[in-house]
Order: sequence, then structure tokens, then C-alpha cells
Amino acid sequence: MRKAAIFTLILSLLVGGILLGEDVFKAQLSRLLKAYAYIKTFSYEKPKKKELLFAAVEGMTRGLDPHSRFLDPLTLRTLREDQGGKFYGLGISITSINGKITVVQVLRGTPAEKAGLLVGDAIIEADGKSLIGYTPQEAVKVLRGPKGTTVKILVEREGYSKPIEFTIKRAEIPLNTVRASFIFSGDVGYITLTSFGIKSPEELVKALKKFKSQGMKYLILDLRGNGGGALRAAVEISDLFLKKPHVIVSIRGRGQTKLRTFRAERDGQFEDLPMAVLVNRYSASASEILAGALQDNGRALIVGSKTFGKGLVQTLLGLPFNSAMALTTAKYYTPSGRCIQKPFGNWILYFWGINSPDYDKMPGGIIPDLKVKPELLKELAARMRGKGLFFRWASLFAKGKRPSSPRNLSRIKGETPYTLKITRSMLEDFLNYCRKNGLTWSEKEFREARRDIIFELKYELATVLWGPEAGTRVLLQVDRVFQRALQARKTAEKMALNYLSR
Repeated sequence: MRKAAIFTLILSLLVGGILLGEDVFKAQLSRLLKAYAYIKTFSYEKPKKKELLFAAVEGMTRGLDPHSRFLDPLTLRTLREDQGGKFYGLGISITSINGKITVVQVLRGTPAEKAGLLVGDAIIEADGKSLIGYTPQEAVKVLRGPKGTTVKILVEREGYSKPIEFTIKRAEIPLNTVRASFIFSGDVGYITLTSFGIKSPEELVKALKKFKSQGMKYLILDLRGNGGGALRAAVEISDLFLKKPHVIVSIRGRGQTKLRTFRAERDGQFEDLPMAVLVNRYSASASEILAGALQDNGRALIVGSKTFGKGLVQTLLGLPFNSAMALTTAKYYTPSGRCIQKPFGNWILYFWGINSPDYDKMPGGIIPDLKVKPELLKELAARMRGKGLFFRWASLFAKGKRPSSPRNLSRIKGETPYTLKITRSMLEDFLNYCRKNGLTWSEKEFREARRDIIFELKYELATVLWGPEAGTRVLLQVDRVFQRALQARKTAEKMALNYLSR
């Protein structure tokens, strides 16, 4: 098997020699083989052939474009699970706070809930391996695993002097891409789609049918922060709102050769529903396909800020040792012929240029019909959020473990997310908690950020006490992009009527 792997790599290089000058290619191949011989003969650490193969392929893909990449077995498995709509794991949502993998949600009926994991727990170790400094994506690879297998984790919990040990058996966890879906008010439906998985169209249809039965007449579909996913899902979701045979997206390969055009194939779904689509600079790939299809066909109002500009077709090509390459083979174009992909000559500008004041002038991406610049947190509030202090304090408060809990908790549980109030005693308690965690500030900084601090506390408390949907409802009350979409309802209704009349 190992010989086959090395042979596959060399064969791919030989094929590549056709594209390079023969003499140049032979020199490059000779260099690769000589480097392998040096490593095998002289390396202090005994090399493993599989790791050398992985490193060689990773190096080749890294030199192509920002999105072609090598997928090791764990990464490949995670990708397939995410797009397949299910995985085997614990049933938690995690983030990184101060370098520690922290639980932000425990799903009901999952192994994590049955074992007693709580929101706010910090997972510092898994199967004897420290997770300190891991990103959430790296931690996921460790925490997920085959169905029925167990993982032993060590958890830090505030109020406990020593870490708590849990042994949890992995089980099937449904991976829902519709994170929030509810009637916001009256006849306005709101749906957040976090990614495009194989089951996303099914999830979306289920929510839309429910809303229709509840009298929904205007939809706001939130794609902000949605980094994309499966092309098939983007095409099927676009088809829900477009009449056949309207174009959804086309694919062009080298030399602008048109490889395939995807069109709407079904009528009688939700083509008459007035809608707005919310996007931002982190909406990418499949999100841009959907937004571009609806915009170019005059079907929906696009609101927010310009999207990321990732319009590359990734083809998954299998390699030995259960690995693969995600190789860029073509680009996506909107129905009017706009290339979604932005230039990637400068990698730093490619990834961080979204923060540039001139970002809207750069080519690629989807430019909204209504541009709305999101409001940023004041500096002190941003520092508090960066340290995870809002979330951590809210988790402790909800468990009755803060000084302000006894006098406020019973009152709050009788309220709703909309009427939730942050009292002076709660605010002072939070500020004391921040000071004990090493944060300092000036009076001026506090005055400027006071409004943001109170709102962030309200948002986190609503999420901890009533769940993610409640937190989202609180957030939408002051969300400038969402509020602008509400105000533009008549424009969206006119667009829907014009679209149907064509």
C-alpha cells in the first residue's frame, strides 16, 4: 500500500511534466527524489512514509490557490460528516475562550447532556491529550469519532477546585444547518442558515411550510457568516424560489470554457414569496451562488455588506491512506455572467482585505442592493467579549453562582427575552467579575461602552436561560441589517410581483 502511495505521487508528477518543460520537470522530480533520499538516510527522527507523502501533497496544493488543499483522513471524515448532515460525537457546540475549548451549547437528548456537561465547561483534555490552545476545528477532530466509541475528557468548571472527568460514548448527532427559524413578529419569517449541507434544502422546506401555515408573507433569510458547502444544496435551495428554466449558476473551467449551467427545474414552490437575503463579508461560496442567483433574476432583495468572493469549484479527488485533495477545477458565475471569485494574487490581501475600507471597490463577490454597515462594539465591550466574560458571567449567573443571582434570578425567569432587564446590581456584579479576571478600564471607556455592555449581557443571558433562538430574537431587535430588511419590505414585495409577471 505504501509503495502504491509513493507511486501515485510520482505518477501525478510525471503527468505534470507534460505541462512543464521536460528538462525543467526532470530536474524538479530529481530534486524531490533526492530530498526524500536525504530525509530517509540522514533524518535524526525516523521518517514515516505516509507522513512524507501527506507533506508532499500538502506542499503541492498550497502552491496553487488559497482553497486547494490536502485533506488528511480526519479532515476528510469531518468534511463528509458536515455535508452529510450527521456525525458521531458528544452533542455540544464549542468555541475557544482564552485558549480553552469551551462549551457554548449542550444539545438535548445527546450523550453530553446525559453525562452532565454544562454550558461554560472548558474541555482541557481528551483521551490524555491536552486541548489547550486548540482551535474549535482542531478539537472537533479529537472529540468526534466512530459510533459507540468512548472519549475520556477533563473539564474545568468554575467553582470547582479540580477538573472533572467524564467518559462519554459517542452517538449519532444530527447536524442541523438551520440554526434559527421563527416568526419574528406578525407575518415576518426569519431563518438563519449556517452552511449548505445535503439536508439543508429539506430543513429549509420544513421551516417554510410551517411558516406558511402560520401566515408568513415576508421571509428574511440570513446568510451572514455562512461560508458555503455543497453546490447541490445551493442549487436546490435556489430552485425553491425561482421559476424554471431560470439560470442559477454556471461553471467555467480553464480558458473560460463553459462546463455546465444549472437551472431551476421545478415550479409551484415558493416563487411568489417576497423575501430579503442578509449577507456580509463572511458569506461565501454557496451563499454567494444563492444570493447571486436571486439578485440577477430580480427575485429577492440582497441586504448587508459585500460578500467574501469565493467562487471556486472544489473537486474532491481521492488519494491513498483514506486521504484526498480538494482541487480547484473551475469558477462559478452568476446568471448575468459575473465571476463570483475575487483575485488571489496576494494571499494576505485575499483573506484580510475584507477589513479594508476599499473592500467594496475590489472585484468579485456579491454587492448588496441595500448596503448596510454593521455597527461595531465599542472597544471595552469588544475586549470583554474577546475574553469570553459576558458568556462566562451569564453561565454562572444562570446557575445561581453569582452574588446578584438570588435577588434577580427568580424575577428574570418570569420574564421574556424581550422584557429582560439588566439591573444596576447585575451590572456591578459583572464589572466586579471582569476586574477579578484582570480587566481594567477608564471611566471614559466605560461611559462609551455602557450601552453595548448592557446589551451583550442581555443577549448572553437570554441565550443561556431560554436557548439560542431567544438570544437571536434579542439580537435582531438592534441588528441594523435585519431592521433595514424589515423597512424594505414593500420593495421586496414589488420585486416578487414583477418577477412573477415575467
